[in-house]
Amino acid sequence: MPLMSRHRRDRLQLARQHVHWTPDQWRAVLFMDESRFSLESKSRRYIIWRELGTRYHPSNIRKRDAYERGIVCVWGGIYFGGSTDLNFFPKGTVNAQVYRDDILDAYVHPYAGAIGDAFLLQDDNARPHKVCIIDDY
Repeated sequence: MPLMSRHRRDRLQLARQHVHWTPDQWRAVLFMDESRFSLESKSRRYIIWRELGTRYHPSNIRKRDAYERGIVCVWGGIYFGGSTDLNFFPKGTVNAQVYRDDILDAYVHPYAGAIGDAFLLQDDNARPHKVCIIDDY
């Protein structure tokens, strides 16, 4: 997805605001994001596997859907000293409850506790990050 002029402006502003941060200040930041991937062929075509030299011999043809698993969502985070584990959500969605229970509770909360009051979470403002159960968290 290309950056819009608004995104470029916002990123430049953020960079200018933080250009003089010390390494200790950056150690308090956890950057995180998630992505969804479709594992299914949009064309719904089939792949045919066969042995070399046996073109279209019926005993060597096996028809199957190219990607039978659907959609997967992954989440990860990076910080000054490393990264979180890459987490897979096989159902393909991260709703507010999954976000709270499987991401915030499992990864963000312990990291925030280790950092203390200076902790800063940098996310992308996706809808599951901004609903009431997250604001109350």
